[in-house]
Amino acid sequence: MARRKIKIGLVDADLLCNGTRHPNLALLKIAGYFRDNGYVRGITDDSNSYELITHESNFEELNKLDHIYVSCVFSFTLENPPLLLTTLLSDKTLIRKVHMGGTGSYANLSVENGFAEKREEDMHRLENDVFLNSLKNKSGANGIDMRTQMPDYHLYDEFISVMETVKSSSMYYKDYKKYSIGFLTRGCFRRCPFCVNKLERKAVPYSNLNDFLDQERDEKGRLVRPYIYLWDDNFLASPYWEPLLDELIATGRPFQFRQGLDERLLAQSKRGEDMARKLASANYHGDFIFAFDNWSDRRLIEKALKIWKFYCPKKETKFYLFCGFQQTPTDDKKFQLDIAEIFMRICVLMRYGCLGYIMRHEDYKKAPNSNIYVQIARWCNQPGFYRNLSFWEYCYKNQTYWEEHSLGIKHERLKSYEEFLETLNSGYYEDKRICLTLKTCHEFLESHKAHKKLFLSFFNMSFKKLTNPSLFERKI
Repeated sequence: MARRKIKIGLVDADLLCNGTRHPNLALLKIAGYFRDNGYVRGITDDSNSYELITHESNFEELNKLDHIYVSCVFSFTLENPPLLLTTLLSDKTLIRKVHMGGTGSYANLSVENGFAEKREEDMHRLENDVFLNSLKNKSGANGIDMRTQMPDYHLYDEFISVMETVKSSSMYYKDYKKYSIGFLTRGCFRRCPFCVNKLERKAVPYSNLNDFLDQERDEKGRLVRPYIYLWDDNFLASPYWEPLLDELIATGRPFQFRQGLDERLLAQSKRGEDMARKLASANYHGDFIFAFDNWSDRRLIEKALKIWKFYCPKKETKFYLFCGFQQTPTDDKKFQLDIAEIFMRICVLMRYGCLGYIMRHEDYKKAPNSNIYVQIARWCNQPGFYRNLSFWEYCYKNQTYWEEHSLGIKHERLKSYEEFLETLNSGYYEDKRICLTLKTCHEFLESHKAHKKLFLSFFNMSFKKLTNPSLFERKI
């Protein structure tokens, strides 16, 4: 009698919750492990098989599966879980088949509430999985080796072929189609309280580049995935940053560190100049991305910027600007300080000709006026607005755009905030709505009258006026 074939379901929980712009690396590696063990992609009765579950499958379909591997990266997914995830975790029959992991299930826990234990368990969950240990890895030993496992980069193919018919941009799914993805190092020594690496003490080696570098070519001999992106937590903190960087450069492929690089190390390391020189001359893909998470780091950031912009004066440089952490509905002083420090950091970046990119912790939703974070992000995260409009001008332009396209009222110029107040007090808006962007800005300024002049100066900052190349020029 023929042995029944094993069927595996793979669930990207975040994909089911409004989607993401990049594939789930853990699932790519699990899929690669099954592929290497002779499983075929696409559930079938004829072979051991696996597939990505991308829709709200009915109970009968799910019940035919022998194992269901679920990965959840983002904690907000579990705050409002998709129906499929709720079904998998509540049905007594299905839950016995579910193997669930990912940072989304514990990232927001404090150390006091068991973060360390959950982190340790999750980091070794797959290597300790009983079923996975019944199969062979590429070395011939039992059990998956996440460090060395080559991903199955075709896992999302069927999903993408469907979704590309409804997305307006052909590049929306480029991360799924054009990149080799992995970690060269893991960990960080900074111990930031909002980070999943908050208990780590150093950056350590992880995968070899060849463990995830895809070599597939199309019928014309061109690389299917010509780019590389890396999820390293703090690549420059690794003592092996230079040979690893040389290895990346030697591939000839454009590469990018998606979580950003720690620019402070350019100022803190004895080899900061070498780091800057080598990075700036590399075939880097897209913007160089660093992080400016804390205003208290401003001196280090400015020192590093003087080094970085000397070696990289022209290619776009962007900084993640973390904000919104530990906001509450009642602590208005903390809220004001957080908004002020966003603009203080932006001021530094503008002076050095750099872009900002707002990264909101989900705690921002608890702030007294949470929508101000949304509006700042919509302005700052779009270079066209950031470079050409102050935040106030952006807010007011939203109003004039609405009036022109909804009411047919054209405006010759953008008014200052003082002119807007005169218009408001004259009754102009009594028969017109004020758009949410402008309303949020105005309400914020009116709610903080004691510091209104300061915040208005922040809101009027101009990239074109503040940028000063002399800050990083050197006399030869």
